[in-house]
Formats: sequence, C-alpha cells, structure tokens
Amino acid sequence: MENARRVGMLFIALITLIIVASIIFIVNINLKGESRETFNEDSSSLSTKEVTSLLELVNIYDSYIITFDGTKDLSTLTDKEKINFIDRLPLNVKKDLGLDFNAGVSLDRVKRVLKKYFGPKTTFNPVNSTCFLDDGDYLIYDSNTNMYKADNDYHAHSGYTPLSIENYYVEGERRVEGDKLIYSITLKKAFAYPNTSSYFGSYTDLVNNKNLVVDLYEEDNDYEDSDINNLIEPYKDELTSYTYIFETRDSIDNSYLIELANLNRGSEF
Repeated sequence: MENARRVGMLFIALITLIIVASIIFIVNINLKGESRETFNEDSSSLSTKEVTSLLELVNIYDSYIITFDGTKDLSTLTDKEKINFIDRLPLNVKKDLGLDFNAGVSLDRVKRVLKKYFGPKTTFNPVNSTCFLDDGDYLIYDSNTNMYKADNDYHAHSGYTPLSIENYYVEGERRVEGDKLIYSITLKKAFAYPNTSSYFGSYTDLVNNKNLVVDLYEEDNDYEDSDINNLIEPYKDELTSYTYIFETRDSIDNSYLIELANLNRGSEF
C-alpha cells in the first residue's frame, strides 16, 4: 500500500515537472519571438521601429544642420546658428512645439527647444535669426519682454521651404555608454532643390551644381512624387553616406543629435 502511494506521488511529481517545463519552453519561445521583432536577434541592431524614429529625427535636423554637410562640430554651434535652426524647423514641428513666432515665443521656450535637440548642456544667449532669403534679421528678440517675434512687415514671404532629400538606410546600431544610450544611423542621401528634378549625391554638390547623379525628368517625365525614392535607388552607389549619432538618457523619443559626419569627406571628430 505504501509502495503504491509512493508510485502515485512520483507520477504526480513527474507530470507536474513536465507541465512546468512546457510552460517555461513556451514562454522562452514567445520572448525570443518578441526579441526578434524588437531587436532583430542582436541587442545592438536597430529595430524597424527605431529606424523609423531616427529617420523622423533626421528629417527635422536636415532642415538646417545638413547645410554644414558634416563639416561642423555641433558642440560649437554659435547662438546665431542655434536660432537659425529654430527658425528653419518644419512648420508642423513648430506647431507641435508651440512655436508661433507671429504671436511671440518666450526666450525660455526657445532655450527648452534647443536643449531638446542638442542636449541638456546647451546654452544660448539671445540673438536675432537670419532670414533665409535676404540675410536680414527675421526672428527679432525683445529684451524688454524676453520674447521673440517674426518681422513679417519687412520680410513678406512664405515660410522656409526645406530641400528635397531622399534617404536610403545603410546600417545602424544602439550601444550603452555609461548612463547614456547612443544611436547611430548611416544613410545614403540624394539632394535636390524644392520642385526640381535634378538630384545630387551631397549637399555641397547641390550648392555647387556639380556631380549630378540623376535628373528624374529626363529619366521619366511622367513620374509622381511617390515614385522619387524608387527612381533614385538604382543610383544609390553614387550617393554620399552620412552618419547621424544621437544620444539620450532614457528613450529614443528624447534623443538629441551630437554628430553628423559626411563619410565621403571623413569625420573630423
């Protein structure tokens, strides 16, 4: 009778062990599947979601920072360059940040936005921004009110129109350095002036009108805007590679740019 009880208890224990092992196996499979989706089976590789988030950031910085074409240490930005960056932000980004310079924007808000995009140690002493068309002062700082307002009486033109830039993802990584999370993303980029069809492989080539990569009008004069990225892709090898390095202490959504390197030129940092 005692032996039968022992056999029964052993059988129950064995069944319990099998059930527990099965649960652990299933949980591990699910975790591996989730890890594959999030980190591509490599803790340093960027997920599709991370690449998308970084490209959105790149598009914001390209409104002004790309004009340095990877030749400037961003920690040495002048106050004039910082306010010009704010001025050139895309209209939808300005709206999201509450930057209505027609009504007026406080100096404190401008400083907070600069720290958002260039890090918490960013300093700023108020100066006027430079109009992108006539080099005159456009965002005017009033020291009596500590406010910035746009001078639309003198500068009667529409808002800044950014370049047409097509991006092609090459590679990226995520790494931890102390208490900071570093994101690096390398892109091939094609540049054109707004509403034109001639694309160049670097910002400098665009400005100097040399080393044309492709004129989409000559390639396909019936193309739509939605076709542009695919039409340029066959010429990807002729485009310059740029690496953007972002830093954050918490999440990718709070990343700020610390370096832009033109890889064809070589980074000076």
